[in-house]
Amino acid sequence: MKYTKGYKYQLAEDEYFQTRIRPDKHIVTDFIELNMQGLLRGKRGYAWDGPSGPTKDRKTNMRPSLGHDMIYQLLRLELLDDKWREVADRHLAEWCKKDGMNGWWADHYYGKGCQDFAAFAADPKNKKKIYEVP
Repeated sequence: MKYTKGYKYQLAEDEYFQTRIRPDKHIVTDFIELNMQGLLRGKRGYAWDGPSGPTKDRKTNMRPSLGHDMIYQLLRLELLDDKWREVADRHLAEWCKKDGMNGWWADHYYGKGCQDFAAFAADPKNKKKIYEVP
């Protein structure tokens, strides 16, 4: 048996995000799709850890954390060029505002916080470790 750790939530149905990210080709993984027009799809069963950092999981940041985590996973897997990381961080702030978060908080905590402190999460060196049970 092989497994990974660190997930709190799992999608019960597909979830979609329109992004400004334009990959050179359609990206398809078991649980994420990103087409060349920027439509990001989290497929049913996708697991993520919710909002990161010193914050609580709230309805204003849950859906945005999903979209952001999916993009960062594509960055870690080197399926998406690192030039899109800043766009992903801006999307996080935009999606938080759309879901009801205060604009100042979204811009400074999520937008700037990600730019200053989250680069490690997009780094391919930080792929989830796979554990094995004999």
